Amino acid sequence: MAVFSYVARDRSGQQRADAIESPSREAATAALRAQGLLPLKIVEVAAKAEGGLEFSLNPFAYRSIRSKDIEHEFHQIAVMLRSGISLLDALNLTARHARIGARKTWQQLARRIQQGSSFHEALQEHPVFSEFTIQLIRVGEQTGYLHTVMDQASLEMKASRKVKGKILKALRYPSFTLLMAIGIVIFMLTSLVPEIKKLLKIMGKPMPPITQALIDTSDWVLANGPVMLAVALAAAAVFVVLYHVPAARWWIDRLSLRLPVFGDVLRLSGTVLFARAMGLLLRSGVVIVEALETMEKLHANKYLASRVALARERVLQGSSLAEPLDMPFTYMPLLLQMIRIGESSGTLDDILLEMTEYHDELLQQRIDTLTGMIAPVMTIFVGGVVGFVYAAFLVAMFAGAGGSPK
Repeated sequence: MAVFSYVARDRSGQQRADAIESPSREAATAALRAQGLLPLKIVEVAAKAEGGLEFSLNPFAYRSIRSKDIEHEFHQIAVMLRSGISLLDALNLTARHARIGARKTWQQLARRIQQGSSFHEALQEHPVFSEFTIQLIRVGEQTGYLHTVMDQASLEMKASRKVKGKILKALRYPSFTLLMAIGIVIFMLTSLVPEIKKLLKIMGKPMPPITQALIDTSDWVLANGPVMLAVALAAAAVFVVLYHVPAARWWIDRLSLRLPVFGDVLRLSGTVLFARAMGLLLRSGVVIVEALETMEKLHANKYLASRVALARERVLQGSSLAEPLDMPFTYMPLLLQMIRIGESSGTLDDILLEMTEYHDELLQQRIDTLTGMIAPVMTIFVGGVVGFVYAAFLVAMFAGAGGSPK
């Protein structure tokens, strides 16, 4: 069975908005007409599990609410609101048909609305909803365009998810290849090369230089391997601890923006996030000071967040927005130039959204370039390591058989 929200006109000419369960849109239309209603609009909301089962064989269905759940359900709620269904009814329908793990959150939101709370105040009680989303909902409640801002919030979450996915996708292959390369090198130096060394000693022939270099490297790794592993683990632990210290996190995030190649990707990602979020907030009616306060909380990079905080203070003092943001290795230069134009012309929100599209496309190109550049480099590195080991072994075999190694 599926659930359809509808707007219909009764015999007296009054419009009614509600929801109906039916196996298909046609069946829902026929059922409404049988009740003496003239359907004006019917939209499918969600599917209902047969038999009303309250459990799932999929263990992931029991995970708590995720950003992707919110992205999907916000769009569904916006559809219901446009159909004339009240917010409380829309939340109850969403809770009824949501994933099991996410159901509790929607039920709590519906309960708070029923108790007289505003929607944005109810959302503030759940950390999973970002400050950006809460700001948009607050503006939507004030202006009466809640369904519109919920669609905007859904689109922003989808766009942010895609940007994060692009970056993770770009880093996944080189990270996996690097780990594989390290594993192959460690295996060869600690297991394969010592066996080759024993074989060559039995043959009683002098070691060719390339083979001796390989064996010396293997002996060094075997002697210092535990110490190197301990140092690597200690360095990783120190990094994790420092990353949770605000002052150290600020410096780490600042240096990350200056990294070759990867720094450009991070800067473009921050630029896209700033342009999209600020553009949507300003277009929705949020004043620039409040939009900057929200933007500061959205940035995962604490250095960029500190620049936004500084910009907010300067704007309160009467400064322009572009001036305090104009620092090396922060946002892309074109964005800052266009912000100046937008402030002068009074079309800052439009320009920011245009810059979002431009830099998003540029980010995709940069990620594709990064992936295309790293893949052959890692392949050459792994192939070179394996080739060096085999060359050292074959040269030693040739020397042991009586040949003259070159």
